[in-house]
Amino acid sequence: MDVKRIFSGTPATPAELLLRRESRATRQRELLESGCSCLISFTLNIPGAIKQFPLARAAFADGLAQLHFFFKEYMIAEETVELVTGCEAFLTLSLPAKHAKEIAVSVETLHPLGRLFDIDILLPSGQAVSRTDTGLPRRKCFLCGQDAKICGRSRAHSITELQQWIGELLNSYFRDQAAQRCAVQAARAMLTEVSATPKPGLVDRMNSGAHQDMDFFTFLDSSTALSPWFSQMFCVGWDHSDATPQQLFHLLRFVGRQAESAMLLATGGVNTQKGLIFSLGLLCGALGSLHARHFAPPPLNAVLALCGEMGHCACQDFSNSAAATNGLNCYRTYQVAGIRGEAAAGFPSAVMIGLPSLQKLCAAGRSLNDAAAITLMRLLAEVDDTNMIKRGGLETAKRCRKQANDILQDTENISLAALTQLDHQYIQNNLSPGGCADLLAISLMLFFSSLYGLTS
Repeated sequence: MDVKRIFSGTPATPAELLLRRESRATRQRELLESGCSCLISFTLNIPGAIKQFPLARAAFADGLAQLHFFFKEYMIAEETVELVTGCEAFLTLSLPAKHAKEIAVSVETLHPLGRLFDIDILLPSGQAVSRTDTGLPRRKCFLCGQDAKICGRSRAHSITELQQWIGELLNSYFRDQAAQRCAVQAARAMLTEVSATPKPGLVDRMNSGAHQDMDFFTFLDSSTALSPWFSQMFCVGWDHSDATPQQLFHLLRFVGRQAESAMLLATGGVNTQKGLIFSLGLLCGALGSLHARHFAPPPLNAVLALCGEMGHCACQDFSNSAAATNGLNCYRTYQVAGIRGEAAAGFPSAVMIGLPSLQKLCAAGRSLNDAAAITLMRLLAEVDDTNMIKRGGLETAKRCRKQANDILQDTENISLAALTQLDHQYIQNNLSPGGCADLLAISLMLFFSSLYGLTS
């Protein structure tokens, strides 16, 4: 971890720090005179001259959210400032100071970043309520465990040591938080895809489609087993944000093999979502890598570009691998690149077909279930699905694309009954558009990505 990259910002001069300390004290007195039971003055414990940087702002926002949660019923007024000397918040409360101090100490003690929070509780007289005033122990130094005030006054630890510890804390906290959000969206996409009903030839809530070895509950088991692995792939991207696309691809492939083992263990040896381990794994890894570079959710085009560079690495399998997988056989026989080709191109079918379809249908008032089922048909109508080719041959796959196009002539009023009828036909002919199902899941993850913070 590069501490200098985390602590990147404009240094505050000693004069600026002193002036701000005086200004803060003046504002505290003014707010206390306005009439309140007590005042919260919230800042961060950041050693050194650089007080303002992306992860410091994020930590302050987390701490302020905690204060809002615990004190919202008692808040009279609030002020926040963001200066080169750091972020500050003032909250006037209609709550006894002792009770407020007990809550503040709980936040400082229990929140993962609490050791960085400096939550002072001031009486109307201007006097600060100390921990010992409420019978609570003094704060301990986060490096040696001794009394924090004594360590601070004696300068027992260097700024470098303190920044190293704080940098590691901030980095791991916000990495893990973002990884969890990313994994949740990946799991949500997988679960929404399998839940969408009806889906011709595929496992859904109605039946197992053209699959004899799996059902809806097999996919539930698989999706829950894979969720933590997508979190790990995000972390791999974050921790190796300086790696080349080729290096990152091989790291993700290594984790992907472990994820595949977890999937097979959960399903009793059934391959439910191997394709999604690859495609969603690339997305999660790219998100982690790019997020870590700027400590902010990255733009979608940058994520897709990095996925494309890693996808080109996967396409080397076509010439370097002697394996006889369905995807490789389909490429060797028909020159259809499948999900590797999609990845190398930045998932164009998901971006230009699947995602716009979901957005349009949901905006028109269709349920997410119906939008996903119809979007699957849109993908089937326009994509060469390697699983369809494997099961029915190239000509059958082409006929199915035309049939899907015919069904979609009136997309706005399409009836799911037509999809149910097609489902019976696919089951009878042992056809399953598994490749399009994976593209639907990728489209759904992009659709849900606003909750993660991915920008367009």
